[in-house]
Amino acid sequence: MKLVAVLLYPGCIFFEIAAAVELLAQHGRVQYFTPDGSPHESSNGACIVAKGSYADLAGLTVNAVLVPGGNPDSILELKLANECLQAAYAKGAVLAGICAGALVIAATGLLAGRRATHNYTAEFTPLHIVNFVAPLWQGVMYERANAVIDGRIISAQPWAVFEFAALIGEALSVMNPEERAKYLAYYQPGRLG
Repeated sequence: MKLVAVLLYPGCIFFEIAAAVELLAQHGRVQYFTPDGSPHESSNGACIVAKGSYADLAGLTVNAVLVPGGNPDSILELKLANECLQAAYAKGAVLAGICAGALVIAATGLLAGRRATHNYTAEFTPLHIVNFVAPLWQGVMYERANAVIDGRIISAQPWAVFEFAALIGEALSVMNPEERAKYLAYYQPGRLG
């Protein structure tokens, strides 16, 4: 049974990880963690009860940690997520960040020397923000793609929610490549269903 942690923070966008949570909940437990362990009011208004704090997560062994996008300023400035993400990765977890979630992972230094995708380029983001976060991408090999997996780290663009979910499913061996292809075909934009 897989244990998946979701790193929630003020300003995160739950929608970006909803497909992955839905998929992974069929194969194990999904638990939520907030900076201090308090309940989280989601971007969609739902109140999510946290299993614990980021410090609690650092002490656990999990199969994966999902980091949604949004506005992570509240945790980036104080590096609140660094310890728990580094600890999870050291214990063998898959780290998966979508949109600004990839930025949160980059801030730990774990993306240095790895391929990753993100939307902090002049193509998608105002130049002053691109320049402001540029130091966090130091050593990261940017790949213009919807989603990228490099070792045990997955990064994705905000519009690639199903590709993100499928890559995590495959990385955790709850989905094989054929099932991944069927999953992505089913959730193809514009599909009549």
